[in-house]
Amino acid sequence: RQKEEQAKLVEEQRQKDEQSRLAEEQRQKEEQAKLAEEQRQKEQARLAEEQRQNDEQSRLAEEQRQKEQARLAEEQRQKDEQSRLAEEQRQKEEQAKLAEEQRQKEQARLAEEQRQNDEQSRLAEEQRQKEEQAKLVEEQRQKDEQSRLA
Repeated sequence: RQKEEQAKLVEEQRQKDEQSRLAEEQRQKEEQAKLAEEQRQKEQARLAEEQRQNDEQSRLAEEQRQKEQARLAEEQRQKDEQSRLAEEQRQKEEQAKLAEEQRQKEQARLAEEQRQNDEQSRLAEEQRQKEEQAKLVEEQRQKDEQSRLA
């Protein structure tokens, strides 16, 4: 009877140990699962943060690209404006030069006209004096002729 009692106690103890072992195994499994889940969440958070930083970098790079584009466009606009003003200036100077040439030509034409008028006046005056002289000579000749005859 004692042997049976002993055997029963041993069996009970064995079952208890088995239960404890299984419970410990279960606890460890749950602990591992919990750690694995924590690890997964950490990794997810890390990846999300990495993604956020990449997005931020992309945004800043895009902003930078647009700023640069705007700067270059403004530079180009200013260059075009300068070219336009330079061309306007060149045309104004060209026009001024042509106007001055025109003015000088006109002045030269008027001076030549004046010179010719003066020349004509001089010749006309010479002609008048010659005729006057001839008239006086003729009058003198007639007087002399009259005196001779008288």
